[in-house]
Amino acid sequence: MTLVEGLRGSRNAVLDTMVLIYYLEDTERYGDLAESVIGDAEREVFEAIVTPVTAGELLVKPLQFGRPDIADRYRMAMAHLGNTSRCTLSWETGCMAGALRARYDLPLPDMFQVALAMERGSCALITNDKALGRVEEVPIVLLDDLSN
Repeated sequence: MTLVEGLRGSRNAVLDTMVLIYYLEDTERYGDLAESVIGDAEREVFEAIVTPVTAGELLVKPLQFGRPDIADRYRMAMAHLGNTSRCTLSWETGCMAGALRARYDLPLPDMFQVALAMERGSCALITNDKALGRVEEVPIVLLDDLSN
């Protein structure tokens, strides 16, 4: 499947944390695929959305390992991704995420990602978390399903 097929008509997509980790760390298995996704956003195939959940999760490991320099590099990279917007959390987002957590019994941070995609309208979620494949409210694009 191509990314465009996976987006199923969505004009924008929330980038789950692991997509940015794969991109920033250029991981062996998924680095090229994540770079392709980011490149598609920069070429305006879709608008990428980075959430506060992703921002927070992305900084945890570098800070735990005493590497504020890497955390700063990640923060700057997120701020300068082309054709990317940032969104905020609201009371309504929290309520929606709670309802999704109750329905799917998946981790609350993941349900915040889905809730934020739902709030945007015509929005997909790009991830590699197979458990999110059960979510019906927004198109879920799994990196493992994309052909590079």
